[in-house]
Amino acid sequence: MGEAVFARRASGLVREASLLDTIFFGMMNNAVAVCVWFALSAWYYYPGANPWIVSALTLPFSLIFATVWGILGGSMPRSGGSYVYNSRIIHPTIGLAVSFANAGFVMLAWVWVLAPWVGEVGLPIWASVMWQNPEAVSYWTQGVGLLIVSMIVNVVAFVVVMLGLRTYFKVQNVLVALQILAVAMAAVIFMITPHQKFVEVFNHWASQYGSPSFDRTIALTNAEWPIPETWNWSATIGELVPFSWFAIYGYFITCIGGEVKSPRKNLFLGQFLNILISSVLGIWCILAFYRMVGWEFLHVQAYIDNEYPGWWKMPIYSIYGCYAAMLTNFNPVVGFIQAAGYIGGDFLWVPASYIFFSRGLFAWGMDMLGPTWFTDVHPKFGTPVKLHLLTFILTSAILPQYCFWPEAYGAVSVETMQLVSVFGITSISCMIFPFRKKVRDIWEASPYKTWKVGPIPYATIAGALTLVYVGMLVYGSYSPEIMTGYMRIWTCIYIAVWVLGIAWYFIWKAYRARQGIDITLAFKELAPE
Repeated sequence: MGEAVFARRASGLVREASLLDTIFFGMMNNAVAVCVWFALSAWYYYPGANPWIVSALTLPFSLIFATVWGILGGSMPRSGGSYVYNSRIIHPTIGLAVSFANAGFVMLAWVWVLAPWVGEVGLPIWASVMWQNPEAVSYWTQGVGLLIVSMIVNVVAFVVVMLGLRTYFKVQNVLVALQILAVAMAAVIFMITPHQKFVEVFNHWASQYGSPSFDRTIALTNAEWPIPETWNWSATIGELVPFSWFAIYGYFITCIGGEVKSPRKNLFLGQFLNILISSVLGIWCILAFYRMVGWEFLHVQAYIDNEYPGWWKMPIYSIYGCYAAMLTNFNPVVGFIQAAGYIGGDFLWVPASYIFFSRGLFAWGMDMLGPTWFTDVHPKFGTPVKLHLLTFILTSAILPQYCFWPEAYGAVSVETMQLVSVFGITSISCMIFPFRKKVRDIWEASPYKTWKVGPIPYATIAGALTLVYVGMLVYGSYSPEIMTGYMRIWTCIYIAVWVLGIAWYFIWKAYRARQGIDITLAFKELAPE
C-alpha cells in the first residue's frame, strides 16, 4: 500500500501562461502604481531615510532575489511555489509550515487588507484627480459603505478566477499595462517640473481652497512632527521595507510554475524581468518626485498622508498620483490614468491571492496532505473551482472585521510574516540546493547547475545574499517605534500559524498512514505535471 502515493494522476493544470503573461503576473504582484504610494507614505515611519541609498541598495538586492526564485522555479516547475521547493530541499514539515503561513494564511490576510483599499484609498484618489473633492466618496471609505465596495471587489475577483487563467490573464495584462503607463507618466511629469514650478502650482491651489502655502505647510508639519535635517542609516535601512513592495513580490510567479509554457526558460526570465522593470519604474518615479519637491516636502507629504491634519484643505489626497494630476491642472486623461492605475493595481491583488491560495492547497493535495478535493480541477476552465469557492467563503467572512475596525498597519504586519516564513526559509533552500543528496537528481537536471562563481554554485551565493537582504527587511519591519505594539501581536500570530502548519502535516501524515499510505515517499520526487 505504501506505493499507492506514486499512483497519482497528472495535475490537470494546463501550461498556458506565455512569457508576457508570466512577466506581467510578477509585475501584477509588485503593483508598482500602488507601491510607489506606499513607499512615499512610509517616510512617516522612517523619517530621515535617504532615497538615493535606498534605491542603490534595492535594485541589486532585488535582482539577486529574483534569481533565487528563478533558479528554484526553473529547476522544479510545479505549481505551489515555495511549498514545492522547501518540502523537497529541507523537509516536508518546513515546506508545509511555510506554505500554510503564506498560501493558507497570508493570502487570506491580503484580501482582508487589499479589497478594502479600493474604497479606503482608491476611491478618494479618483475623487481627488477627477473632481478635486476626496470627501465626495467619504461614505464608501468606512463602515457599511466600505464593506459594500470590498464585497463587490471580492465577487468580481471570484468570477474572474473561476473562469480560468486565460480569462484572468486578459484582465491582468490590461491593468498591468495601465499601471506601467500611470507610473511612467507621473515620473515624466515630475522630471520636467522644476522645484519652483511645483511650489507655484501648490500655492495656487492652496490659495484657492484656503490651505496653507508651501512654506507654511512645511512649518506646520515641522511644529507637529519634526522633520530630520539630514538622513540616518536606521531609517534608510527601514525604508527598504516599503521599497521592497514594488521590488521583490514578483516571486508570485512560482505559484503557477506548473502552468507556464517552456518553464525552464520562462520562469527564470519572468522572475528577472518583472522585478527589473518594476524596480526601475518605482525608483525612477520616487527619485523624480524627490528631486521636484525636496527633502522637507518628501517628509511633509508622508506626514499629511498618514495624519491628514485639520489645516490641510487641498482638494487632493497627499499621494503622488494626485500631485501629478494637480501639476497638469487636473487634466481628465492624466487623472483617469492615475486613478485607474492605482485601483486596477490594487484590485489585481485580490484575484491573484485567490490563485496563490488555491495553488498552495492544490500542491498539498498532490502530496496527499489534504482532502482529495484539493486537487479537483474543472475540466473546462482548468482551475481548482472548489478551492476558489473556499477562498471566497473565508474572505467574505473576514472582510467585515477590517471594514468596521481598520488595521492601520496590517499591510506591514502581513508582509513581515512573508519575509520570515517565505523569503528567509526559501533563501536557505536555494543556498543548500546544490549540496542536498535527497534532491541530487533534481539539481543535476537543473539548467543552472553550471552557474558558478569560482568553485561556488551561484545558487548558494544568491541564497546567502538574499538572506542578508531579508535580514535587513525584517530589521526595518521591527525598528519603527510606532510599529512596536503591532509587531508584538503579529509575532504571536506568526508563531501560532507556523504551529498550525506543522500540526497539519503530522495530522495528515497519520491519517494517510492509517490508510496504508506512506506520504514521505512523495517527497522523493516532484509531483506529476
